[in-house]
Amino acid sequence: MRPFSALVAACLSTAALAAQEPLSVTWQAPQPLRGLYEKYLKPSDEIATADRRAVAVRAWIRDVRKRVPEIAASEGYFSPTVDIRFDDERRTHATVVVAPGPRTTVGRVDIRFTGDLAAEGADREARRREIRAAWALPPGVPFRSADWETAKTRIQETASEIDYAAATVASSEARVDAEASKADLTVVVDSGPRFTLGDVYIEGLHYYPEAVIRRLVDVKRDERYSHEHLEELQKAVQNGPWFSSVVVDIDRDTAHPVRSPVRMTVVERPRREVGLALGYGTDDGARAETAFRDRDLFHRGLDLQSSIRAAQRDQIGYVDVYLPPGLFGTRRGEEIPFTDSVGILAEHSTIQKLALTRFAAAGYRHFKLDAVEVRAGLSYQIERDYPEGADPAIKRALAPVVSGTWRFVDNLYDPRRGGVLNVQFAAGTRSLFSGEDFFKAYAQYQHWVPLGPDDQLLLRGEVGRTFTTSRAHLPEDFLFRAGGSRSNRGYAYQSLGVREGEAVVGGRYVATATAEYVHWLNDKWGAAVFTDVGDAGDIPHDLNLNPSYGVGARFRTPAGPLALDLAWADRERRFRFSFSVTVAF
Repeated sequence: MRPFSALVAACLSTAALAAQEPLSVTWQAPQPLRGLYEKYLKPSDEIATADRRAVAVRAWIRDVRKRVPEIAASEGYFSPTVDIRFDDERRTHATVVVAPGPRTTVGRVDIRFTGDLAAEGADREARRREIRAAWALPPGVPFRSADWETAKTRIQETASEIDYAAATVASSEARVDAEASKADLTVVVDSGPRFTLGDVYIEGLHYYPEAVIRRLVDVKRDERYSHEHLEELQKAVQNGPWFSSVVVDIDRDTAHPVRSPVRMTVVERPRREVGLALGYGTDDGARAETAFRDRDLFHRGLDLQSSIRAAQRDQIGYVDVYLPPGLFGTRRGEEIPFTDSVGILAEHSTIQKLALTRFAAAGYRHFKLDAVEVRAGLSYQIERDYPEGADPAIKRALAPVVSGTWRFVDNLYDPRRGGVLNVQFAAGTRSLFSGEDFFKAYAQYQHWVPLGPDDQLLLRGEVGRTFTTSRAHLPEDFLFRAGGSRSNRGYAYQSLGVREGEAVVGGRYVATATAEYVHWLNDKWGAAVFTDVGDAGDIPHDLNLNPSYGVGARFRTPAGPLALDLAWADRERRFRFSFSVTVAF
């Protein structure tokens, strides 16, 4: 037999272990209450401690009985009942049953006004109707505390959007009738006086000239206050290259609402930057690039951007100078921000046995019309082509160029849904420094279709034509080749085109299409299957489908999904590996 002292010790040890068991809880309540209780009313860790267990359990019970009604009230339940049951004497498991009762809904809504907005006048009456219509908690919806606070914040924001910069919610009351399960709401909006805009004061400038901002300021003295107008001014300045932060606001002193000063506070970016990069792409091979940027060229706020890139198949250098943004014309009564740029480029490349040397100079105006980004300008190019097995040629073009990009995607770098359309036009004539009379038209469209939470379909297509009687003296930039990681992936980069000697050169037509299905395995990795078709050539009759099929891996990066693809070219009967970053162009 075991000694009596050993039995006593074993019993005490068992009791201690039981006392140290944590308290588990099962909540019986409708959602979303059950989730809130599980999150905010967890038993304390002290309940698992032997010497404090009884005290801690009683404290938890008191907390539950106090906070269950409070949490229920926040969701619109004002008459809940609480029942706490323990499964055994050791109190290691509890079941809490919450009967919330009927949910309270919004009854009458009374929105009143004080201040200038409460005065007579048709414009004020129209504004009052507009603010009341924007109320976010109408009769009949569940009355939740969070929604009540949000609705008051939004009505204050709505009232202060135009004229009334200092508008506030002066008072509010929610009168709850628990028996009728109704909440009658009263909100008093104090508009304060009408504000007009005065002079614009700029703070935070140390390096850049004030003129880079003044070109964009379209605020006029005695103009009515508009939050949207100041926000557009802030965006226009922020979109420039000089500032990492821009804040625009007015003095909201209700004692001095006339010609209220507009304060713009900026944080400057560094004036100069140097960048170095190494990389590899299946289209152009290994590459190294160095870039230099000066945001204050000649101390005039001119933004110089330059780069020299050396790759196995292509070497290129360019210098672009962007002038400070300005305003031109009007659209819907508002002036349109724009940026002008001029630049030069020199390039040498050897691709598909076509060696060419090119020099280009161009000037462009960049602006945005609603959701369409527009670039319009004039470009001059001269190049010397050396196709292997054919005679060299000098080609030139002076061409007005217009391109537009329309983006309507949910995420610019990693779209799940939406589309991007890009169109380009260019023209030239032999009578004005071009080697041929021509007109180029090109369009590319990509569309993303979500297929559930982890799957999506990508569709892409491009078509282009250069109208000309001859391409003999037209630079390659105004002709078309296909093939590569952003085109028909079964075929090498720019390998689909017109055969000239042993080389592939650009043709007057291009048409390609892609269908791709992606399944995301987790937050980072995905798998894809795809098919590409398309060709480039000189005559529509010569265009072939050139189908290719493949599988690939996708890896999400900050710049967009990295695509690693293995494609089978049906015509060439061979595999080709490619990779690229699949961002929305």
